[in-house]
Amino acid sequence: MIPYNVILETERLVLRGWNQETYDVVFGQYLDEDIKKFIGVVEDSEWELERNRYHGGYSTYNLTIQFFQLVSKSDQRILGWCGFHSWAKQHRRAEVFYLLKREEDKRQGWMSEALEVVLQYGREAMQLRRVEAFVATDNMASCRLLEKNGFRQEATVQHRYLFGDDVEWDHFYALLME
Repeated sequence: MIPYNVILETERLVLRGWNQETYDVVFGQYLDEDIKKFIGVVEDSEWELERNRYHGGYSTYNLTIQFFQLVSKSDQRILGWCGFHSWAKQHRRAEVFYLLKREEDKRQGWMSEALEVVLQYGREAMQLRRVEAFVATDNMASCRLLEKNGFRQEATVQHRYLFGDDVEWDHFYALLME
């Protein structure tokens, strides 16, 4: 059994909490095929990325993670992820991320539903004071999602993330939780 560190629920979702210890147990005790099912791997490239992230280290001495796997209550499908990375506990700050695995699950309100409870968890259980997000400048849906949840755009930055040789511009958003 996977030791999810927390379980959250919404009307349509179960959010299974994954932290460093969860990943350690899963990658240390299960076969690759089982891990792929637990994580909800759709494509081989996703498996390679997930495995490399884990082996590269999700946590360091001053940064860690709190991820939530989004599972549909109606059919038990793993829809995607939402949570925090680059969580600096000392500074009570983290960067939020979210993704849906399949195109057909987008524009269904899943992420609005998930992000609300994830941010509440961040405020209450993780005692975050500041949550940050970087969003590609052409991702208007993501910008609207953040703004709907109280985030304010603080800057536009270049070269925050590297995807091949492309130069990416991102909007930098922040939510003050106090």
